[in-house]
Amino acid sequence: METYVDPAVSRAKFEREIALYRQIEDAHLRRGWWLLKASYPEVFVVFACQRTKPTAIIFGALLDFTDYDFRPPSVRLVHPLTRVPYKFKELPTVFKRTVLAPNPPELAAQGLMSVTEQILMVAHHEDDIPFFCIPGVREYHAHPGHSGDIWELHRNTGVGTLNFLLTQMSKYGVEPVTGFNVAMNVVVTGFQQTSPPQ
Repeated sequence: METYVDPAVSRAKFEREIALYRQIEDAHLRRGWWLLKASYPEVFVVFACQRTKPTAIIFGALLDFTDYDFRPPSVRLVHPLTRVPYKFKELPTVFKRTVLAPNPPELAAQGLMSVTEQILMVAHHEDDIPFFCIPGVREYHAHPGHSGDIWELHRNTGVGTLNFLLTQMSKYGVEPVTGFNVAMNVVVTGFQQTSPPQ
């Protein structure tokens, strides 16, 4: 990958992000955020949900701070043990948010608005690796559909920082989780029998 920033500059900004995280790490642990690895330019965090009984590990996230903050970090949801990126069809949780939707003119004139759900993990095909579709994520700003929302409009606002991105992943990917979906398949492997006859 072509880089645009002196790695020493990006590394210094990366180290600042990690230091800010470490200052309130105990609070992050109580939220279920486990920063397992921070080695420039990557951060690996695992998210757990306390509301499930037992507590469940929901997903891992790999953030790449190459060229930070000339470009925002890249964010990938990954398997928490293997760090292999999830395909869209494999995502363990749905990242959705509620948004206002435009109404037909006659309803809009009355000041009425509709509410709809927006999926924040986006891919063109179920076998593609999805990206987190919010400002502050490299893949969002690189997507042609967001050419009017350039990174420079968000840079230096707190959007795209480590804490911001982890907060958004927790808000949309972990906090809505309330329990487990359980599916059971019954497989008949044979018959139960009494003692053999004489």
